[in-house]
Amino acid sequence: MDQNLERFLKYVKIDTQSDDTSNTCPSTAKQLNLTKEIQKDLKEMGIDSYINEFGILYGKLEGEKDLDKIGLNAHVDTALEVTGTNVNPRIVKNYDGGVIKLNDKYSMSPKDFPTLGDHIGDDLIVTDGNTLLGADDKAGVSIIMATLSFYASHPEIKHHTICFCFTPDEEIGRGPDHFDSKEFGADYAYTIDGGIYDEIAIENFNAAHAEIEITGVSIHPGEAKGKMVNAASLAATFDTLLPEMARPQYTDGHEGFNHLCEITGGVERAHLSYIIRNHDKALLNEQKKDFEKAANTLREKYPTAKIEVEIGDDYRNMKEILDKDPRAVTKVENVFKKLGIVPQFNPIRGGTDGATFSFKGCPTPNLGTGSYNHHGRFEYLSVKEFNKMIEIVKEIVKA
Repeated sequence: MDQNLERFLKYVKIDTQSDDTSNTCPSTAKQLNLTKEIQKDLKEMGIDSYINEFGILYGKLEGEKDLDKIGLNAHVDTALEVTGTNVNPRIVKNYDGGVIKLNDKYSMSPKDFPTLGDHIGDDLIVTDGNTLLGADDKAGVSIIMATLSFYASHPEIKHHTICFCFTPDEEIGRGPDHFDSKEFGADYAYTIDGGIYDEIAIENFNAAHAEIEITGVSIHPGEAKGKMVNAASLAATFDTLLPEMARPQYTDGHEGFNHLCEITGGVERAHLSYIIRNHDKALLNEQKKDFEKAANTLREKYPTAKIEVEIGDDYRNMKEILDKDPRAVTKVENVFKKLGIVPQFNPIRGGTDGATFSFKGCPTPNLGTGSYNHHGRFEYLSVKEFNKMIEIVKEIVKA
């Protein structure tokens, strides 16, 4: 078996699920099991690296001194939705376009997962139906490691200095919190953490969150007429006062949304938690105003209730930075042209570590991995696209 694929299969068997209820960094100690394994593999390649106090592994493979220093990043943790314990990957050779049986309970086919139809004839790596695969983002980790291994073993081939880092806790939104662009040392970089191999992601959502606390008036229901204000009822009403078509199930592409993540409470108190998203910062600000409008409507109708709205920003659209400093985008566009690949520029309907990297001084678009159906038991990797991504990344850093 190909060494790069072997490395990927080794990495996915290491449980690295992060934990959004933890206050530590990394949020789970087991993420370091993979980070230390990566460090061990780097040492065998003759490449030095170190793991800092926040669980971020930094390193550098020196190249031509007069060329830009190019950074590569991937995250080691896996998502929370499905367990990453006892991952048992299986290779489906020369996929025929039919049903792939994962176990007695779960199977997958192009009818339910249309992207499978694009991979007829590919070798696919799938789960056994009991766990996620972890290609998000151990495929990205493996692509970077394959690139480093190639240039470390071929010193005669000139290349840019490659700055690399592997971060924890991306899946819970904390991956880049302690990222230091000076410590990283790259002029610009790429996160390798996506899907299809021919996609160049240069924009992500601007992100905010809203917390709404409602205090009602609790009184015995038998004596409630004209007095009771049910906080739980007001919470349900609050959600209906926001634009209905701005809910995630009605949006796509560049359209933003307000997503009610949680609603709890009773007669006296209720709480709503939202995430607010839009690629356009001005439109995001308009969405924030809708929350205040909804609160004011309730305040006017129920003056004895207390409605508190707290809105905070989370991350910003990296396009704002990449438009000002397009070196990374121009570089990968030229590579795609050289390799005969027509790039897709699809907006990320979510976040990426690269967005925070960009605003911390290192412009960082996102590239794919050849993996699909992330965060679930139907996740799979196209070996053909995985190898294509290795070729692309090797070409990006080639002198």
